[in-house]
Amino acid sequence: MLFFPNAIIYVAALTTTKNAEGTKIQKYDFEKSLESFRADVQPNTLTSAQIELYGLNSKTAMTKKCFINLEDGNYMTLGNRAKVVYDNGNVEYYRIQPVNVWRLHKEFLLIPVENESVGGNENG
Repeated sequence: MLFFPNAIIYVAALTTTKNAEGTKIQKYDFEKSLESFRADVQPNTLTSAQIELYGLNSKTAMTKKCFINLEDGNYMTLGNRAKVVYDNGNVEYYRIQPVNVWRLHKEFLLIPVENESVGGNENG
Protein backbone atom coordinates (compact mmCIF):
# COMPACT_ATOMS: atom_id res chain seq x y z
CA MET A 1 0.00 0.00 0.00
CA LEU A 2 1.24 3.48 -0.81
CA PHE A 3 1.28 5.83 2.18
CA PHE A 4 1.01 9.60 2.21
CA PRO A 5 2.08 10.48 5.78
CA ASN A 6 0.36 13.71 6.80
CA ALA A 7 0.66 13.66 10.60
CA ILE A 8 2.66 12.66 13.62
CA ILE A 9 0.88 10.44 16.13
CA TYR A 10 1.77 10.48 19.82
CA VAL A 11 0.39 7.53 21.83
CA ALA A 12 -0.44 7.73 25.54
CA ALA A 13 -1.86 5.29 28.06
CA LEU A 14 -4.08 6.14 31.02
CA THR A 15 -1.96 7.16 34.01
CA THR A 16 -2.91 7.74 37.64
CA THR A 17 -1.30 10.53 39.67
CA LYS A 18 -2.14 12.31 42.91
CA ASN A 19 -2.78 16.03 43.21
CA ALA A 20 -1.59 18.22 46.11
CA GLU A 21 -4.55 17.08 48.24
CA GLY A 22 -3.73 13.39 47.63
CA THR A 23 -6.73 12.77 45.35
CA LYS A 24 -6.07 10.30 42.53
CA ILE A 25 -6.38 11.79 39.05
CA GLN A 26 -6.48 9.74 35.87
CA LYS A 27 -5.43 11.25 32.55
CA TYR A 28 -3.72 10.48 29.28
CA ASP A 29 -0.29 12.07 29.66
CA PHE A 30 1.19 13.01 26.29
CA GLU A 31 4.30 14.51 27.96
CA LYS A 32 5.32 10.90 28.54
CA SER A 33 4.23 9.50 25.18
CA LEU A 34 4.74 5.76 24.77
CA GLU A 35 5.80 6.28 21.15
CA SER A 36 5.48 8.62 18.20
CA PHE A 37 5.64 8.07 14.45
CA ARG A 38 4.49 9.43 11.09
CA ALA A 39 1.12 8.20 9.82
CA ASP A 40 -1.35 8.54 6.98
CA VAL A 41 -4.59 9.80 8.60
CA GLN A 42 -7.65 10.03 6.36
CA PRO A 43 -11.38 10.76 6.77
CA ASN A 44 -13.51 7.66 7.15
CA THR A 45 -17.19 6.84 6.65
CA LEU A 46 -18.71 4.12 8.80
CA THR A 47 -21.80 2.10 8.03
CA SER A 48 -24.65 2.14 10.54
CA ALA A 49 -23.70 -1.45 11.48
CA GLN A 50 -20.12 -0.36 12.26
CA ILE A 51 -21.38 2.60 14.32
CA GLU A 52 -23.49 0.20 16.37
CA LEU A 53 -20.67 -2.38 16.64
CA TYR A 54 -18.22 0.18 18.08
CA GLY A 55 -20.88 1.82 20.32
CA LEU A 56 -20.57 5.27 18.73
CA ASN A 57 -22.90 8.26 18.54
CA SER A 58 -23.22 10.87 15.80
CA LYS A 59 -20.26 12.94 17.09
CA THR A 60 -17.87 10.08 17.77
CA ALA A 61 -18.79 8.49 14.45
CA MET A 62 -16.65 11.20 12.78
CA THR A 63 -13.74 8.77 12.72
CA LYS A 64 -10.47 8.80 10.84
CA LYS A 65 -8.69 5.86 9.29
CA CYS A 66 -5.02 5.59 10.16
CA PHE A 67 -2.38 3.66 8.23
CA ILE A 68 1.11 3.09 9.66
CA ASN A 69 4.20 1.06 8.85
CA LEU A 70 4.23 -2.49 10.18
CA GLU A 71 7.13 -1.81 12.57
CA ASP A 72 5.40 1.24 14.17
CA GLY A 73 2.44 1.39 16.50
CA ASN A 74 3.42 -1.12 19.18
CA TYR A 75 1.28 0.83 21.69
CA MET A 76 -1.64 1.51 19.30
CA THR A 77 -3.87 -0.72 21.40
CA LEU A 78 -7.49 -0.58 22.50
CA GLY A 79 -7.79 1.75 25.48
CA ASN A 80 -4.84 3.99 24.64
CA ARG A 81 -5.23 7.46 23.15
CA ALA A 82 -3.64 9.15 20.16
CA LYS A 83 -2.76 12.80 19.79
CA VAL A 84 -2.58 13.57 16.07
CA VAL A 85 -0.51 16.59 15.04
CA TYR A 86 -1.23 17.25 11.37
CA ASP A 87 1.34 18.77 9.04
CA ASN A 88 -0.85 21.92 8.88
CA GLY A 89 -0.49 22.36 12.67
CA ASN A 90 -3.97 21.17 13.73
CA VAL A 91 -4.08 18.90 16.79
CA GLU A 92 -6.84 16.36 17.54
CA TYR A 93 -7.28 13.63 20.17
CA TYR A 94 -8.66 10.15 19.49
CA ARG A 95 -9.49 6.81 21.06
CA ILE A 96 -7.63 3.99 19.31
CA GLN A 97 -9.60 1.12 17.74
CA PRO A 98 -7.35 -1.49 16.07
CA VAL A 99 -8.79 -2.85 12.82
CA ASN A 100 -6.30 -4.92 10.79
CA VAL A 101 -2.67 -5.91 10.57
CA TRP A 102 -1.75 -6.47 6.95
CA ARG A 103 1.40 -7.92 5.43
CA LEU A 104 3.03 -4.49 5.00
CA HIS A 105 1.07 -2.11 7.24
CA LYS A 106 -1.36 -1.70 10.15
CA GLU A 107 -4.79 -0.07 10.03
CA PHE A 108 -6.68 1.65 12.86
CA LEU A 109 -9.81 3.66 13.43
CA LEU A 110 -9.28 6.90 15.33
CA ILE A 111 -12.46 7.81 17.21
CA PRO A 112 -12.82 11.39 18.56
CA VAL A 113 -12.79 11.61 22.35
CA GLU A 114 -15.20 13.70 24.38
CA ASN A 115 -14.79 15.18 27.87
CA GLU A 116 -11.46 13.59 28.74
CA SER A 117 -8.55 14.95 30.71
CA VAL A 118 -5.36 15.01 28.68
CA GLY A 119 -2.00 16.29 29.75
CA GLY A 120 1.20 17.29 28.04
CA ASN A 121 2.31 19.92 25.64
CA GLU A 122 1.44 20.19 21.97
CA ASN A 123 4.75 18.60 20.92
CA GLY A 124 4.18 15.30 22.66
